[in-house]
Formats: sequence, structure tokens, C-alpha cells
Amino acid sequence: MEIFLEAKSTFYKALEEIINNAYEKGTISQKEIYDILTRYNCNFPVIEDKLFAKNAQYQKNIYVLKQQDNKTYSLRIDSKIEPYVTNLEIMWLKFIMSSRYAELFLDKNTIEKIKKLKSSYVPSIDTNLIVPKNYSKILKRESAKDLSPKLKMITKSILEKRLLRYTYTTRQGETLKDVVGIPVKIQYSLKDDMFYVIFYSIEHRNFAKCIIQNLEDVRYEEGSFNREDVLKEYELYLRNAKAKQPIIIEVMNTRNALERAFCLFSSFEKSARFLKEKNKHEMKIYYYEFEEAEIISRILYLGKDVVVTQPQHIRESIISRVKNALKMYCDKEIV
Repeated sequence: MEIFLEAKSTFYKALEEIINNAYEKGTISQKEIYDILTRYNCNFPVIEDKLFAKNAQYQKNIYVLKQQDNKTYSLRIDSKIEPYVTNLEIMWLKFIMSSRYAELFLDKNTIEKIKKLKSSYVPSIDTNLIVPKNYSKILKRESAKDLSPKLKMITKSILEKRLLRYTYTTRQGETLKDVVGIPVKIQYSLKDDMFYVIFYSIEHRNFAKCIIQNLEDVRYEEGSFNREDVLKEYELYLRNAKAKQPIIIEVMNTRNALERAFCLFSSFEKSARFLKEKNKHEMKIYYYEFEEAEIISRILYLGKDVVVTQPQHIRESIISRVKNALKMYCDKEIV
């Protein structure tokens, strides 16, 4: 447990900060030391005596500070304390290097440093033991190598407040060429394992959610804009797009349906209660109108363990989709 690890103790962290501050500045004041001890809740006489070497028995003291005058101390050592990495943290760092997205967010030098980390008692991890499943089959995921330059250009454009010109292919196969837009936000869908970007179209003056891997020929475009105004307009757009009525579903206590429902709708605002008379849970899902198709898809994924009670147009949409599926895959007559 971390509470028993020396490197995770509050006193270790306080001592690390005191030594590193004194090393960088050359000296450290008594007030700065007391402030650090107080911040880490280590301002006890027994700890202060140990740090300032006031104990009569030298074994109880930590000889790292040398008093210069009544209010100033310097280091007895000519070194700072490097970050302490535990075996468990090394194991975790090496494991995330197996992610196809590691190169998207870490530079090559950082990746090489992590790969070179060595520690005893750290077993090798077979990444094939954990296999992600149930990703959307609608789109084939692009390789991280091809995705990286697009994502980095969009990120840089957001940070530097620059316009982008791009060509985009929709899910339906329609190609939109030479679109000029302002990247507002980057989103990631765990369900689909896809990165999205919210663009504000200069020409149409509206917002669109694009799959980053479907963007091509992305390049910077000359022009200026007020990003704060765009963000305010985006917030207004979200408020206006909020559905007036939540989707209400009843979830049966079978086949882990409730757990699956909470997992599927984890990214949505929601509330739930237990209906004792029906032995079911009622869940209210609050959403934006542009998310309606996605929510219906997730409800269908839960199958017969879920019933939509409101609103009526969602019920009718689900019934229609189920009937169409039965017509396509079954020879039986639908009553």
C-alpha cells in the first residue's frame, strides 16, 4: 500500500521540495521551510527538530541543511532529489507504451527514457492479455502514425489560434472539399476508439463534429478571429441544443443490464432510481439533440433488458428500427 512507501509519505515530499528549492536558489529561508512543512501537514516539533538537527542524539537528525544565519539555510549536499519512481509506476509506464496512442501525446525522447527505465521485481507484461473489444465496426481505425500529424496540427492550431483548411469525408461517403474552419475542441470516444474535432465553419457559421481520421489535406489558413467569441457562441449553441425532455428507460435486473447501462451512458448526465413495485431501475438520460442517434444506438445495444418509456418519438424510432431489422433478417411476418 502507498501509505507505507517512504517515497509516498508527506514528509518525504516536503523534504524533497525543501532540498530542491534550496538547490535551485542556493539558500532557503526559515519561513519557506516552515511554509512547506505546513503545506504537507508536517509542522510538528519532532519533525522540525529532526530537520534542523536540534536533537541531542545525532542519530535522530537529518543533516541536509546548514545554517547560514538566524533565518537562512543552505544545503550540505551538492545535489537535488530526482523524482522517485516506484516499481508499480515503472510497470504502469511501460504498459502504456504499448498503447497505439503513446506517440500521439509523448515525444520520442520521453518514450525512449520510459523504455530505458529499469527496476528489480518488475515482471514483463504481455499486452495480448488485455484485448479491447466491442469497438464500432462502422469505421476502420487509422494507424497512429497516419493520425499523429493531423492531431498535432489541430492541437497546435487551437493553441496558436489559427484557421485550418481541410477536406472531409462524412460517414455517408460525401466529400467536402477545401472547408475553412476554426477547431474548437478535440474529443475522444472510448466506445469507438476514435478522435473527433469540433469545427466552427467560417462559411456556414455553424458547428460540426468531424472524425479526425477522415480529414485529409489539413493545412493552415491565413486569417484572424476572436477565439473567446467562438467559445461563447459554442456554449450558446450547446444550451440551445439541449433536449427539452430526457430519455427515460427502465432497466431490468438481469444479465448485468444495469451495470452495462451505466457503463454505456457514463459520458451523459443522468439520474437513476429503483422502482420497487416493478423491480426495475429507472434511468433519466439528459442529452443534446445531435446525440440522439448515438443514444438510440446504445439503447438498442442493451437489447430486451431495457424499455424506453419516454419520450414517444424515441420509442417510435426504436420500434421502427427493430421492425426494419426483422424485415431484413427474418422471414417471419411482423404483426
